[in-house]
Amino acid sequence: MAKKLSGRDETFVNYRTSTYKLHHYETISGYKFVMFTDPNTAADTIRFVLRQIYTSPFIEFVVRNPLIDMDSKDSGIDNDHFRTAVDKMIRNLAIYA
Repeated sequence: MAKKLSGRDETFVNYRTSTYKLHHYETISGYKFVMFTDPNTAADTIRFVLRQIYTSPFIEFVVRNPLIDMDSKDSGIDNDHFRTAVDKMIRNLAIYA
C-alpha cells in the first residue's frame, strides 16, 4: 500500500499520532509484526525488536512447531510458549521500564 501511495519502492515502517506510534515489520516471507508504543519511541529501536521477535521466538515456537496452524489470519497465533517469550522480551526492554 505504501508503494501505491508514494509511487516509489518504499516499505511502511511506522505511523505516528499524538497518542501512539504504530511500528510495522514485514519479513521477506510475508509475515507482519506490529507493535504500538509511545509516540516518541525511536522507530529503529522497535524495528530491531520486531525483527528479533521474528528471528527468535517466532521461528522457534511457531515455524518449527508442526502443530501450529500457519494460516491463522482469523485467530492469530495461539501458542503459549511464543506469547511468554515475546512478553519476556518486551518486559526486558529499556523503553518498557
